[in-house]
Amino acid sequence: MSRSRTNLLLARAATALGVEMTEVGSERSDWLARLRGHGRSVIISKTRSPFLTQVAQTLANNKHTSREAIAARGVPVAPSLLLDERDDPRGDRVRHFLECHGRIVVKPNWGNRAIGVTADISRIDEAARAIEHAREHDLDEETLLEPYLAGVNLRIAVIGGRYAAACEIRRPMLHGDGVRTIAELIAEIDEDPRRGTWQDPALVPFDRIEPDDVLAEALGVRGLARDTVLADGAVLELLGEEAETIDCTDEIHASWIAHAETACAELGVDVGGVDLRGPADAFRAPAGAGTAVVLEVNVLPALHLHALPSQGTPRPVFEAFVAYCLSLPGAPAPCAAIGLASSTKL
Repeated sequence: MSRSRTNLLLARAATALGVEMTEVGSERSDWLARLRGHGRSVIISKTRSPFLTQVAQTLANNKHTSREAIAARGVPVAPSLLLDERDDPRGDRVRHFLECHGRIVVKPNWGNRAIGVTADISRIDEAARAIEHAREHDLDEETLLEPYLAGVNLRIAVIGGRYAAACEIRRPMLHGDGVRTIAELIAEIDEDPRRGTWQDPALVPFDRIEPDDVLAEALGVRGLARDTVLADGAVLELLGEEAETIDCTDEIHASWIAHAETACAELGVDVGGVDLRGPADAFRAPAGAGTAVVLEVNVLPALHLHALPSQGTPRPVFEAFVAYCLSLPGAPAPCAAIGLASSTKL
């Protein structure tokens, strides 16, 4: 079995539950595995269950359409503007959205791990570059614009339609000193022993930040490069990476838990990672208008964020996932049908 961090955690959870986990096919792959135990056998794809439908995955991956769907069920979402390849990146629609919100985020309508995303944009020239960058990483050259919201990044894990865990994700911040390059500042972060590599995965919370083409493209949108000396006092956030993952499972208000479960149910995502953004204290109080929002539902959730938090209590999310996939006693019943949010009470 391929030794990716996710598979190591899956194998550990399977063993704890008396379940056998084996490769599927003759070639090594960290994408497909078979779980056998308690009279059942299923195939999983990392943290995708055997029950997830292609329609649900396609719907969730379309950020704009999925956002409209969950908003119709009363889930608070951010306002957004969808652009396609015919829209002028410097056109009136973009200018008006930027004027209305002041600071915006640009992302591919279909994407993951923050690839193609540029945040905290306040100028039209930067917005235009960000739109072109996002289009290059979208299947249909579609781009989503949304307001930049101050606050924290919250990830809620839903397994079998039920709330399983929550954590706050803090991104690495590069602080310029007018001397060191961006590459040197990243190298300093990578010295953290809590960071592993794809070549030699281990049960550590974070990955090393690789100086790859994805990073180079993201820096280019800002007019930067890996060998750029970051100005003294300048701060650069590295999207798609983690600096701290702080467990807050026991602190989230029930109304936000209900919103996360509703979002997953409406999209037919039985095992999902729900991304939220807003002030930290907003998620510890009843959901209110304008305080915080649900951004999207991920169909391939990074459950290691909850199993290996850098701060707080590790949560048994992989055990819950294995139990759900094999319908073990006490686990939720399969719940991957689309549009069942009406069964969730807010």
